[in-house]
Amino acid sequence: MDCQDRKGFTLIELLAVIVILAIIALIATPIIVGVINKSKKNAFMDTAYGVVEAGKLYYAKNFGNDAFAGKTFVFPADSDELKLAGEKPGGGSLEVTDNGKQVLAIYDKGKNWCASKGAEDSKVTVEKYEEGKCGTESSETGYKAPELKGADPALGEGMIPVTIAADGTVKKADTSSKWYDYENKQWANAVLVSSDVRNTYNNGDSIPEEKILGYFVWIPRYKYKLFNTDNKGVPEQEIEVVFESKGTSKSNGSTNGTYLTHPAFTFGSKELDGFWVGKFETTGSISSACTNENCMTANLTVKPNITSVRDQTVSSMFYATRSMSTVSNNAYGLKASEINTHMMKNMEWGATAYLTQSKYGRCVDGTCTEVGINNNTSFLTGAGNYKTNINQSTTGNITGIYDMSGGAWEYVMGNMKDTSGNFYVSNAGFNGASDPKNPDSMYYDSYENDSSYTSHGRGLLGDATRETLKTFGSNTGGWYSDYAIFPYNAYSWFIRGGNYDNGTNAGVFGFYRSFGTANSSYSWRLVVHK
Repeated sequence: MDCQDRKGFTLIELLAVIVILAIIALIATPIIVGVINKSKKNAFMDTAYGVVEAGKLYYAKNFGNDAFAGKTFVFPADSDELKLAGEKPGGGSLEVTDNGKQVLAIYDKGKNWCASKGAEDSKVTVEKYEEGKCGTESSETGYKAPELKGADPALGEGMIPVTIAADGTVKKADTSSKWYDYENKQWANAVLVSSDVRNTYNNGDSIPEEKILGYFVWIPRYKYKLFNTDNKGVPEQEIEVVFESKGTSKSNGSTNGTYLTHPAFTFGSKELDGFWVGKFETTGSISSACTNENCMTANLTVKPNITSVRDQTVSSMFYATRSMSTVSNNAYGLKASEINTHMMKNMEWGATAYLTQSKYGRCVDGTCTEVGINNNTSFLTGAGNYKTNINQSTTGNITGIYDMSGGAWEYVMGNMKDTSGNFYVSNAGFNGASDPKNPDSMYYDSYENDSSYTSHGRGLLGDATRETLKTFGSNTGGWYSDYAIFPYNAYSWFIRGGNYDNGTNAGVFGFYRSFGTANSSYSWRLVVHK
C-alpha cells in the first residue's frame, strides 16, 4: 500500500483538538472545584450539626428539655462560623483544613457542656466545659478552642460608660463597639455625672471633669486557680484567672490546683456578673457623722487629684455610702431599686488585688510588678496627677484603679467577731452587736476572734490575707513585704493598702488592724453593683 493512503490526524487537527480540550477544561474545572468544595462544606455542616445534636442531647439530659427552645444553629452565607439564632446561650468555632478535615467546638458557657470534634477524631466528644476551654489544640491547623469570657459590665441607671485617654480625656463610650479590653489590660470605666448634664451626652462626646461626680472601674466575675490553701508562705506569683458569668456553674475548689469562683461575686443570696470599684479613694465631704442610710449630710464623690475624705468612723463611712442609692438621695441618678452602693468589703478588696496580680493586671508572661505607692503627703488621690502617675494604677495604665497602695489607709468591711462570736462593734460607731441598725451580714466579711495579730489561718480564700503571705505568721510577711497584721483583741476592723509614708510595707496585699474609730489617716472606697 502506498504511504499516501494511510489515515491519521494532521498537526493542525491535533492543535485544534488540544485547544478544544483546553477550553472545556477551563470551563469545567471551576465547576468541579465548586462541587468538591460544596461537598466538603456539606460534610462539614453535617458534622457540625452532629456536634450540635450531641450537645443538645447532653444538655437536655442534664439540664432540661427546654434548653434550646426557640433556638437554631445556622451558618451565615459569608462565613464558616456557626451562629445561634435567637438568644445565645453559648457559642462555638469551626475550621476546615486544607484536606477537608473538620475541627470544631460547640459550647455553652451557662451550663458548662462542651461538644467537640478534632481533625483526626472519628466521633463527637461531649464533656464538661473546664477551665474556660473546649476541645483540644491541633498542631495541624493551629486551632485553639475558645476561651470563656465574662459578662459585659452591668451598667445601672445613671452610670455612663466611658473611655479615658492617656491625657485624661473622658468620652462617652459606644457599647456596641469594643470600649474595653482586659486581654490588653484596658479595664472598663464608667462615671456618674451631675444632674444638669446627665442625659445630654452622645457616644463619643467628651465629658468635662468638673461635671463628673465619680469614676468607677469594673471588676468582672472570675474564678481563680487555688495556689495556697494549706497556710504556707509562698513567693509572689501570677494568679490564674478565668472570666465567667453568673450563669456559669460555680467552681467550688478547695485544694491547690483546683478552681474557685471568687467569693466576692456572691453578695448575700445574689450572684453578680461583677462590681464597680471607686477608681480613687472616696472624696467629697461628710459635714456630720452619718447614723443611717438616709444620711443627708454626705456629699460623696470619687475624683482624682483632690484630698480624700478621712477622719470618719466605720459606721459613718458605711451609712454615707449606702445613702448614695437610697430613694431620698438621688443626686447621683442611681435607681435604688436596681443599684446597690456600699463600703468596700475585705473580700472585694481581695478580688481586686487578685485581678491586679494576673495577666489582666500587672503580670506579663508570668512576671508581675508591684503597684506603685501613692506617697503624696497631702492625701491627694492619684498622688495629685493620675495622668502621669500610672505606675500607681492596678493596670499600669490610666484605665486601672488608683490609691490601693499608699495614700490613706482604707477601712474595709471586714470584722473580727467578739469573744461570744457576735459582730464586734468596738469603737466603729454602731450601737452594739444586736442593734437592728447594724449592717446586714452581706455587707461585711466575718472572721474568728483571736488575741494574736499573726494568726493568719483565720483568713478567707480570696481576701488576699493568708493566701498571699510570703512568710506565714509575720507582721510584714505579705507579698512585696506588705504589712500583714490581723485584727485581734479590741482591734476588730481591717484596714488595707497602707499609708503614704509606709514605703515598701504599703501595697494592695497589705492589711492592718484598727478599732473602727475616726482617724485622720484613714479613708475608704466605694463599690456599686446591680
